[in-house]
Amino acid sequence: MDPKEQFSQVSDLLSALVEGTDADKLSNDTPCSDFDVRDLIGHFTLGRFLFAAGLSGDKARGEELIGSMPARMGDVLGDDHHGTYLDASAQMNSAVDAVGDIDEVVSLIFGDMPAGVAMQLISADNFIHCWDLAKSTGQDFDPSVDLVEAVDSFFRGFITDDVRAGGGFGTELQVPDDASALDRLLGFCGRTA
Repeated sequence: MDPKEQFSQVSDLLSALVEGTDADKLSNDTPCSDFDVRDLIGHFTLGRFLFAAGLSGDKARGEELIGSMPARMGDVLGDDHHGTYLDASAQMNSAVDAVGDIDEVVSLIFGDMPAGVAMQLISADNFIHCWDLAKSTGQDFDPSVDLVEAVDSFFRGFITDDVRAGGGFGTELQVPDDASALDRLLGFCGRTA
């Protein structure tokens, strides 16, 4: 799947879930240890701000974001989780739209990579957080099989033992042989359905 299309599809899913998250759900627990819903939304909102800065070559903005990172991810959101997420998404959409060559190397806070890989990385991360947010807020999450397979393919090459040791992903969980593509992906990422 084209990285820009993958990002667009994931963004549509994530935006709908954030829009469907009312303020009274922000203190709900999530599958991400140490994150309530507010922290989860803050985490991927900050990620969108950071990736937008990296994709657009705005190193100063990236450094500013890292330098002002709050102790709690949820504090990124201020008093308006919807509005702050929408601002981050608008910046990210502009940065993605401006990429003319997905093979162009961009600098992110954790290293240099082709722009297309950066888009796949944030798409895959946001996809799993779609499931986390849906699970935490009682919303439906029914992605297309094509999108699930694109994220699965990316993560199979990205998630190593070292990445798991860093805490972003749990130990791979075994799933039944007849599990859906989504459940197989979630198990690989250490999530239980």
